[in-house]
Parts: sequence; C-alpha cells; structure tokens
Amino acid sequence: MHIQQRMLPPGLLYEEKRLQALQRYGILDTAPEAEYDDIVQLAARLCDAPIALISLVDRDRQWFKANVGLPGVTETERCISFCTFAIEREHVLVIEDATKDARFASCPLVTGAPFIRFYAGAPIQTEDGYHLGTLCVIDREARPLTDEQRRGLLALKRQVELLLRLRFQVKQAEERNRQLLRSSNDAVFVLDELGRVVELNPVAERLLGLGSAQVLGSFIDALAPEDERESLRRALQQLRARGTVRMENQGLRAARGERVALDIAASLQEVGHARRLLLVGHDLTEKRRLEQQSIQNDRLASVGALAAGIAHEINNPIAYVLSNLSFLEGWRDDLERQLVASPGFQSHVTDLLVEAREVISESLDGCKRIRDIVRDMRYFSHAPDESLAPVDINASLDFVLRMAQSELKGTAHLEKDYDVALPVVFANESRLSQVFLNLIINAIQAMPSGSPQRNTLRVRTAREGEHVRIDISDTGHGIPPEVLPKIFDPFFTTKPAGSGTGLGLSISHSLVQKMGGELRVRSEQGSGTTFSLVLPTGERALEVPTALAS
Repeated sequence: MHIQQRMLPPGLLYEEKRLQALQRYGILDTAPEAEYDDIVQLAARLCDAPIALISLVDRDRQWFKANVGLPGVTETERCISFCTFAIEREHVLVIEDATKDARFASCPLVTGAPFIRFYAGAPIQTEDGYHLGTLCVIDREARPLTDEQRRGLLALKRQVELLLRLRFQVKQAEERNRQLLRSSNDAVFVLDELGRVVELNPVAERLLGLGSAQVLGSFIDALAPEDERESLRRALQQLRARGTVRMENQGLRAARGERVALDIAASLQEVGHARRLLLVGHDLTEKRRLEQQSIQNDRLASVGALAAGIAHEINNPIAYVLSNLSFLEGWRDDLERQLVASPGFQSHVTDLLVEAREVISESLDGCKRIRDIVRDMRYFSHAPDESLAPVDINASLDFVLRMAQSELKGTAHLEKDYDVALPVVFANESRLSQVFLNLIINAIQAMPSGSPQRNTLRVRTAREGEHVRIDISDTGHGIPPEVLPKIFDPFFTTKPAGSGTGLGLSISHSLVQKMGGELRVRSEQGSGTTFSLVLPTGERALEVPTALAS
C-alpha cells in the first residue's frame, strides 16, 4: 500500500552526494532481513510505541527496510514524511504532538491514517557523514521521549549503521571477487552450498567451451566425467566440513567431450546468510604442454650433442665405402664388357655379373641413405652460418606450393587463405622453405591419392599480435592420440620401412625454434591434422640471434 499526497520538501544540503551514498549500499527494495526486523521490534518495546521503522529517504520517497505497526506499507512519498526533516538533524528529532507543530499539523499522515501524534527519529549516518534515513518510533498518542528512551534509540540506530557498514563491506568484497573472477588466469567456479554453479569466469567458460547460460544452475559434479563424479562429490563434502580442500588432476568434461584436467583449490565462503563454495582451478593442459616441450627440447639437445660427434665418425668411413663401391661398380662393368668379347665366354657368368650389379647397386643406395641421415642429423648440432633476413611468408609459401604441385595435383585440391597485410618475419628463407616443404609433403602423403576432389590441403596465414601464424592442414586420416606426443622425436616415423628417416619433423621443429618460433600440432582421427608455425615479426624478431647457429 502506498500513501500518496503532495507537499513541497525542504532543500537538503549535499542532496546528490547523499543519494549517491544511499545507492552504493544497494539496500533499497531488498527483502526483509531478521537483523533489521529485530532492531525495530526492540525500538518499539524500548520506547513503548506501537510503530517503529527503519526508513531510508530516497529522492522522491521514503522506503521502509523494517516495519512494526504499519502492516502492508512499504513506502510513502518523501514530501509528506517526517524523516525528511529528521535527516537534517544531527541528533534525535522529537515531535511530542504533531497537531501542534506547524510543519506537520496539516500532513495527511497526521490528519488521516495512521494519525501520527508522537514521532522520534534518530538519523542513520554513514561513515563519511551523510544521513540516509532514520530509526524512528511513532505513536498515535501525544507524549514525550524520556532520556533513557533517547539513549536506547541512539544505541539501536548505531546498530543499524553497523549493519549497513557490514553490508557495504560485503558488497565491496563481492565486487572484488567479481573483478578477480574476470581477471583471473585460472578457471573460477562459485557454487551454492548444494554444489550448483551460481557464477563462473570467462576462463572457465573457455575451458569448457560453454557459455555461462549453459552452466549456471548445473551441479558441478554433472560437469565431470562419469567415473570422476563420486570423487568430486566426496571432495565437496570435505569442503563443507573442513572449509578448504585441494583436488589434484580433477577432470571436467568440455563441450566436445574431451577431458579438461584441473588442479583445484577450494574454500568455503560466508556471504551474508549464504555459504558459497569457491573453486579455483589451474588448467594443467598448458603445464603438460610445456613439460612435453621441455622433454622434447632435451631430446633434441641430446641428439644434437650426439650428432656433432658421430657425424665426423661416420662421414669419413662412409665416404671411403661409397668411393670404393663406385669404383667396384665401374670395374664390374668393364669386366663384363671384356668377358663378353672374349672367346669361349660361358653364359652362366652373365648371371653372376647381373647379380653382382644388383648387390653393388643396393649397397650404393644403402650407403647414400646413411650419408643423407648423417647430413640431416647435423642440423641438430648446428645450421650453416646463414643470417636471418626479412621473409615474405606468403611469397615463400607460394614458391613451395609450386614445387609440390606434382605431388598435390593427383591427391587434393588447394585452399589458400592468406592475410594480404601480413608483415614480414625475420628468418632464414631457405631453412623456412625446407620446413614448409616438409610439412606440405607430409600433409599430401597423409591423404589417399587418386581423389583430389575429396581431399583438401589448406594453407592459411594470419597475424597474431607480435607474431605471424602459418597453418598447414590436411583432411587425411589424422594422427592417433598415443602417437601425437612422439611425432617430433628423432627417427620416429609412421611411414613404411624404407620410405622415411623419421627426421623431417624433428629437423623442422629444431629449425623453427632456432628462428625464435614455435611449431605446434593438433589432430583428430578421421578429420585431419593441422601444423601451425608461429614466428616473431618486426622488432620482436630482432631479439632472435642473427644466425641459426646460435
């Protein structure tokens, strides 16, 4: 019920700032709270008054946070309120008989219901001195306010001020938490006491691949893989009982079905009357990627140390063997010509010479293969002293694609998506072309030949901040998850024996690192594979050593 009349309110000093102070508490139009209700009950009993109110004075109304004696009344117009006058006072405003006070004698609240005669209002003050409203008591009988009642009313209004300060502190803490939620690099979930998600931050949304609307209201254990839900429920029970708990390698299920691993630190939060469960989860994906990267770097460093030693040891003897085999091949050919021209030549000798030719040829092929492997291994220990220079990535890719055209045309069609405004990168163009060619040939070989209309080789370039990104994608069979961590290992290959050394990707990985970049891979079986090169641009690239042999 609203009581509406029209009276002119008196001017208030610093009114706009006072109203701003009131708004920052966020209390107007909130639900009843027992702490405030208890205070008006005590005020009414202490002052022996039938009506007691906590009244907050807004711009055009006074709104009652707590109310005894005016059932159903939530607010009145400010222009007829006694509290408008009370908030101008530093002490309790007492009206012993409103019918004899010129300010109130004609007020509708005096001439009509609730027929106010007696009024005493203690101003509720903020820490910075603004009066927000009053704790007031009202009677329908004219009478004075005793000194004891005045002191009691002031004591109770101080309790209201304390509640408001606590409310404001909680509000500030909640805002800080929201800011932390938004700025945190970890996934943050806020749960109610039953374990339902009431808030989550953008990192959590990104990891799950779900929007907040899809997650809010869900039980957190429902977001975990089925075989991990019970352990998560037990951890939440411990959290409610102990106040804190840690969950290591806790899995949640992302939108696409993959498992997201988190190390979670959880704590119990008291927010007003409610309890909240705060879960802060550190994504282990990046940690594991860095660990794998470190392991890979260690492997490559070990190969580099070995390569420098064994290259010299193998190159010299293999050179002797190749030279001798070439001489032996020529000697065999000369012998065959002389024997064929000799009288009495026996035919079975021809068969032996043919077999000798095959043996020598196979030996030459094997030795050349050893020589090529040793040459490739040298890249792990050092690269030729070739300086970095500006490279037009799009032009370099076009050159390599032309080289690979004969391999491509019978297997797949080409889709190019180049950023025409792509900045140059500082790299070694010949080594970068070697990497591009290796990745493009691998992509072509990953797709079945003979059906170019069904297979696609995609080459894309884009700028990402201070880096250039090159994606080379195929629509082939993909790489099995158990194989994916090994593909940059030296000598690891899934190709048939004799058709690959297993060094191509390892060398590419090493060369890209030496140019200050990064080589990444993602693959899905049955859908294809994407290799991504990330290289620094502009001034950032100048931080990379000027030679690959750094």
